[in-house]
Amino acid sequence: MNCPFCDEEIKDKALVCKHCGRDLSLLRPVLDRFQEMENRLAAVEEVLHTLGAHVDAVKSGHTAAQAPKVLTGALLPYLLPAAAIILLIASHWLIIVILDVNPWILRLVSILLPLPFGWFHARSVKATIAAAVVIATVAIYGMLVSTSLVDHVSILPQTPRDWLEIAEYAASIGLSYLTGSLLGGWMKSRRDSAKDETSLVYEIAAVLASKSAPKGEARAKAKLRIETIINYLNIVAVLVTAAGSIATGILKFLVSSTP
Repeated sequence: MNCPFCDEEIKDKALVCKHCGRDLSLLRPVLDRFQEMENRLAAVEEVLHTLGAHVDAVKSGHTAAQAPKVLTGALLPYLLPAAAIILLIASHWLIIVILDVNPWILRLVSILLPLPFGWFHARSVKATIAAAVVIATVAIYGMLVSTSLVDHVSILPQTPRDWLEIAEYAASIGLSYLTGSLLGGWMKSRRDSAKDETSLVYEIAAVLASKSAPKGEARAKAKLRIETIINYLNIVAVLVTAAGSIATGILKFLVSSTP
């Protein structure tokens, strides 16, 4: 160490400085105490450094593990509609171009295929309707493009009847997606004990329940009545969209093709 008086180097255990001759015996306990504190501080810093490295490693591993889930959750609203569009266009190419079978089979596939995508993509009403419109529009356009490339015809329909048929086909696809979404949302609401009291369905059910409730009905019975009406409304909505999808998809097509 260095002498605290003359700053010359001396032995660590020296009691007298060989350079300036100062007595170090009185300062020895203080110097030893400082040295002990310095050693302890160094040990604490080492432990903190090791702990910090471990925490960083855990955070990095947790972030790396959560990153795919976060990314998948963020992309899911776009991946499912995109997958539905690709499968619809691929089904059209397979059934019409490659296999060249009766077109009503394509209509049936186009009704059934969007259902599971709507089921797993049950979101808000606006998002569901937007997704249904996008899926129907892009899928129909892709089918028209593939038909144009194979048959060397115009992409867009040329007569009002053709436009009407395309509109009905698009409506069947969109309504099928809506049906799946309504089914998925209904099943999710039945599993969850909490009801969304801000939804439009709940407000309609509350109004209908209040109109049909007897005087002095208990709060618990009123809540049960609302939940019952919500279930009926969901069933009606599913049946209406499913019937609309079938009617615009294959019913009219089958009737018109009957000899």
